[in-house]
Amino acid sequence: MKNIKPLLLSPLFLILSSICQHAFAQTTPIQLPAKFKLPENPIALARAVRPQVYFDAIGRKAGLLGVEAGRFESWVFPLKLFHDAQFMIQVEGEDSPVEFSSIAERIIVRPESTTIVAANQQYTIRVTFFTPIDEPASIVLFDVDSSKPLTITVSFVPDLKPMWPAGLGGQNSGWRDDLKAFLISESRRKFNGLFGSPAATRGVSTPAHQLASGALRFDIRVDPDKARRHYFPLIITAGIEGRQPVLDRYQRISASIPELYARTFEHYRRLREEKMRIQTPDKSFDLAFEWAKVALDKGMIDNPELGLGLIAGWGASGSGARPGFGWFFGGDAAINSFAMTGYGDFESMAAAFRFLAKYQRADGKIPHEISQAAAGIRWFDEFPYAYYHADTTPLYIVAVHNLIRQSGDRALLAELWPALKKAYQFCLDNDSDGDGILENSKAGLGASELGSLLANLHQDIYLAATNLEASRSMREFAVVMKDDALRDLADRKYKLASESINARYWSSKENRYAYALLKDGAQNTEITAWTAVPMMFGQLDRTLASESMRLLGSSRISTDWGTRMLDNQSPAYSPIAYNNGGVWPFLTGFVAAAEYEYDHPQSGFAHLGQLVNMTFDFASGYHHEILSGDFYRPLDESVPHQLFSSGMVVTPLVRGLLGLRADAFNGTLEFKPQIPAEWDRFDVRNLRFETDRIGISYRRENEQTLLFIITKDGESPVKVIFKPPIPYLPESIQVTIDGKRVRIGPDEPGDSYRLQFGKRTEIVVTVIGGFDFYVTQTKPGIGDRTSSLKILDVLRETDNRVQIITEGLSGASYTIRARGKIRAVSGGTINGMENGFTLIDIHFTPETDRQIYRRQTLSVELAQ
Repeated sequence: MKNIKPLLLSPLFLILSSICQHAFAQTTPIQLPAKFKLPENPIALARAVRPQVYFDAIGRKAGLLGVEAGRFESWVFPLKLFHDAQFMIQVEGEDSPVEFSSIAERIIVRPESTTIVAANQQYTIRVTFFTPIDEPASIVLFDVDSSKPLTITVSFVPDLKPMWPAGLGGQNSGWRDDLKAFLISESRRKFNGLFGSPAATRGVSTPAHQLASGALRFDIRVDPDKARRHYFPLIITAGIEGRQPVLDRYQRISASIPELYARTFEHYRRLREEKMRIQTPDKSFDLAFEWAKVALDKGMIDNPELGLGLIAGWGASGSGARPGFGWFFGGDAAINSFAMTGYGDFESMAAAFRFLAKYQRADGKIPHEISQAAAGIRWFDEFPYAYYHADTTPLYIVAVHNLIRQSGDRALLAELWPALKKAYQFCLDNDSDGDGILENSKAGLGASELGSLLANLHQDIYLAATNLEASRSMREFAVVMKDDALRDLADRKYKLASESINARYWSSKENRYAYALLKDGAQNTEITAWTAVPMMFGQLDRTLASESMRLLGSSRISTDWGTRMLDNQSPAYSPIAYNNGGVWPFLTGFVAAAEYEYDHPQSGFAHLGQLVNMTFDFASGYHHEILSGDFYRPLDESVPHQLFSSGMVVTPLVRGLLGLRADAFNGTLEFKPQIPAEWDRFDVRNLRFETDRIGISYRRENEQTLLFIITKDGESPVKVIFKPPIPYLPESIQVTIDGKRVRIGPDEPGDSYRLQFGKRTEIVVTVIGGFDFYVTQTKPGIGDRTSSLKILDVLRETDNRVQIITEGLSGASYTIRARGKIRAVSGGTINGMENGFTLIDIHFTPETDRQIYRRQTLSVELAQ
């Protein structure tokens, strides 16, 4: 008996047991799926293959991550099954095989799948990658058109390792001829993966007691006649629940491919058609908006041990175990919630907030990041990353508030109320200097994670803004929850924090707001994009913030593809530095939202347009995490599918350009659009507000008349605060609502109108006179430098004269297109008319040795 245990662990026994298991396994032969037509998707993106550019096919439980050459890796969360999968094609009678990557010509990216088309003089192969929306599995379909038989060889490097930083030992792999698949497992047989094809003819195997040190491979022989009627699929699945469930699922997935594709297509059809939609004169805006929804939706991950939450981003891991930022981030979820709530995915955001509340620390701190492998290690105890950031906690409160304000979900508020109170208490407990704001020096990181912006840091303006907004949120929540003591406390803290951020961050010497407060009591007055965050929430004095606002739109911060984190004239600036100069799309979105909030719509629209353009320039449909500060190109370490980058196509568009803000507690919807001068129409469908779905249509009927039609599907009336978009220096404005002329009441904010409607209301705005303009934005090519005209501010000089403060490259000329009766200009030249717009050329004096950006003022005088 003493010798049995060594025998059971011997390589010979493991091999024999594997053979016996294969012999006695009960499997049903798997048939090839009949060809089915892939349904047309109206937002599909197609172009020529760029071999090293990223693509993915992600579901709730699994994903394929690869490059357009056709190489890819597979994950069934939290496990990585393999990497470096690729294909070779051998035509019968030919001497040598052809690499698929060398003949890949075209890529079609859809929300539900990606197809790469490879063409050779003897065949065309269309390879479609998709991951069923709700299965721990992925599928690859070969659609082969060939007159000769051929063999497709699939090779891959097995892994079977959990996501970083967890580990696993004892992995092994072997060919299962009964399943026509490789089984990748480990000694306990708890973690198992299968990769194969019902069409496979043979697999090159390794000893069953070890993992291959190189690539495994199997062959698929393709008969031309059979290929006309069938797909040749690759089936991938895995699990952590033992071997038999994975074997069963492999067979079930193999037998239900058409149904799984249809279910995945239907999921994205509903996302497209049932959530908010826009239609504008610029189709690229419409497409980018839809793809932002898709990019964000692919971040909702249902981990079998941790639950359903929102991850931060995706990128291939190669031989490593970190698929981009494919684990759960609290701060990213909060930032993304402004977009996801905006387009109406209340259910996903509720799930994400429940997830974060589940892992809240005892002192109230909300987790910053949670690895998908956290359940298998002591993630919260032995690793430093879980509660790394301070900003995640107040931002969580702000994001939940934003969701409930639009959804009106008081039951969710009651459910999360204990977590929200604990989170707010954490903010209170970490305010050591009594300014109403917690500190980085005590609570953790905020705006910056490394570099000069961390030096001697006490509190940064981003953290201050999130805490100020958290106090406002808790004050409103406490009213709803009838907690008078907390309401009064939050009110006091809000007023104190508002005074603090406006006084302590103001630099009279620099005539602008500082980036941070230092431990020695001084200010860090570096110019950064982070100043936009308090302005997005309307927290800074609007008069004092004017120079900060201009700097955000200037070439010191703004490129033609977004905003740098740090001023390019700072001694600490580097164009490839992660926190000291790179361009962040998510910060660009904060800046755009701030510009709309502070009435700088031209610069806001320029930044929004840059985010739109990026949708199509790199990984199709997705946005990179960070780009160079000097050239239009992602940094080498950038994650190619970063959720909070894509979300910023939505956030400034909904909050800023459309001016939509919900207040379910008071049953009020704000609609304060700032419409680009070049747009004569737009339509919004399925704006979710409480239980209603609202539609908005805008048409410029003629030079003077703007028509707005608002509709809804619910029965109860909705109150709307409407601020009409008006040009600069109008002579008169008239507003009629449902045929009745209205005036602003004494209690109305600014130039807003309050109305209430049931099913439909029609608003006509008639504007006599005035001035508006736009600049056609430069669309940079990959690798370009910044060259576009910057609009820094528009000032009313007299009753009939405006000043446009611009910035352009020395030696360059630009054209502004203006609407209005223009008498004269200075600082520019009138150069005719085009489509009802006056063309005004602006020329910047050349420098002797180089091109630099210079400020120049254009003054426009209107005829009276």
